[in-house]
Amino acid sequence: MRKYIFTALLAVVTSAAAQSTYEAVRLIDTGLTGTARFVGMGGSMSILGADLSVLGVNPAGAALYRSSDLSITGSVTTHKIDADYLGTTLKNDKTVFSFDNVGAMFSYRAASGSLEFINVGFNYKRRNNLQREFAMAGASGGYSQMFQMQQLYNNNPFDITNMSYQHYTSLSYPWLALLGADGGLLFAGEESADGTIIDEGVPMYSPTSLSYRSEERGGVDEVDLNVSFNLNNQVYLGFTVGAHYVDYSRYSVYGEDDAYDPIYTLNNWYDTRGEGIDMKFGIIVRPFYYSSFRIGASVHSPTWYSLTDRMSAAINGQPAEAVINGQLTEYTTGQMDTRSYDYAYGGDYFLDYHLETPWTFNVGAAYTFGDFLALNAEYEYTDYSSASMEYEGGYSMPEMEAEFENNLREVHKFRVGAELMLDKNFSIRCGYNHTTAPYKKSASKYMLSYVDTNTEYLNNFATNNYTAGFGYRGNSFYFDAAYVYTRQEADFYPFYDAEYINPSAAVDDKKSKFVVSVGMRF
Repeated sequence: MRKYIFTALLAVVTSAAAQSTYEAVRLIDTGLTGTARFVGMGGSMSILGADLSVLGVNPAGAALYRSSDLSITGSVTTHKIDADYLGTTLKNDKTVFSFDNVGAMFSYRAASGSLEFINVGFNYKRRNNLQREFAMAGASGGYSQMFQMQQLYNNNPFDITNMSYQHYTSLSYPWLALLGADGGLLFAGEESADGTIIDEGVPMYSPTSLSYRSEERGGVDEVDLNVSFNLNNQVYLGFTVGAHYVDYSRYSVYGEDDAYDPIYTLNNWYDTRGEGIDMKFGIIVRPFYYSSFRIGASVHSPTWYSLTDRMSAAINGQPAEAVINGQLTEYTTGQMDTRSYDYAYGGDYFLDYHLETPWTFNVGAAYTFGDFLALNAEYEYTDYSSASMEYEGGYSMPEMEAEFENNLREVHKFRVGAELMLDKNFSIRCGYNHTTAPYKKSASKYMLSYVDTNTEYLNNFATNNYTAGFGYRGNSFYFDAAYVYTRQEADFYPFYDAEYINPSAAVDDKKSKFVVSVGMRF
């Protein structure tokens, strides 16, 4: 038996918001990207300045330029993720090549007065690279995504025996529950002795194992346009306008098996496209004329995004994958039995909306010892819970405002970096970069949206970056290289159980990144 129900969605209602705090954080977060010199110092050099990457951190750092600059940067990242779910560990490895940075700065000496230099520049960077592959699997531990389908059904029941009717009223019911009912996973109920219907929406199966796999592509790009001013070599001012471009997609498949057969798989397709704009203001001051000591501060406005989400889902009684010898592997025909159903509940859902990210504040200090050692330290503050969203047309999303407040917290970033000149041409660098966790310990993905069928969520912990690098400076040509080791742990939940806290997969995410820049000063 095969049945497909396709729904054309022609209206948007408040309960149909497709976004979540977990999708929004991808756009708020920033990775450690930029020129190899910037990366080699742990992203801590905006007060030392004179590097294209500082345009997006403290725009006043561009005022430290006294010559023009042109550079280009690329990187290769090896991504290793271990996911342990109730004793079953899956390893995920992926290598990604990326074009990270290209920019130019043009420096002009002023004719007279207190204005020493006027600098104008632009810089493109990959703000957040979201490419990765992830898989987890293991014993179900007595939990099932079908419980979440049941809970959604109980909150808004519908006629399980008349699924064709839901074709016309799909925005009135949770899609995940519709998928479960249409896929034969939820019991339609039976009549008791007194004539009442009992056990409606109860799961039909008791899974013994589960699995999840996802493929993510794309990321967030940023182009910064900057103007900066050097006043008497003591006060430096800068202003940057940033244009952001979002191109992110994810495919995921979640499956459950019982002791005898595969039960089902849920396939989800999700992508986000859009643009945003922000502004950054910065100042750096040398408080003592005869000292190289400098202090600085910057403020970043929110990024005002206009975005479009597209999502669709399908449920299938024939899982595509199984765990074989510790790896998530495609089934072959001989490894699986065919259920008597193969269902899909589909149709693309589109949502246009606006996201306003939080304000960001940065302070730092730098000091150079002669011409052989430079030190830079910074602190950055962003309150992720203050982000906000609204529909196209200005209609508010109060349910999302509450979720930002319930799930997200203030994020603190600490960065330190050092550069040692071995001689006039060669230097070595090192740095450390720490970012606190964006999620509260109690954070979870509650299914606010009727159309959202992506039940999984990842609660990231703190991120630590350890960096090292070296550089060569000729008369005009320069070459820089850097290495970054990133470590982040997290809890991954394939679904949310409103009655019990279901187990999570312990995720250990490790990245090794090699960055190379070439450029020219003139």
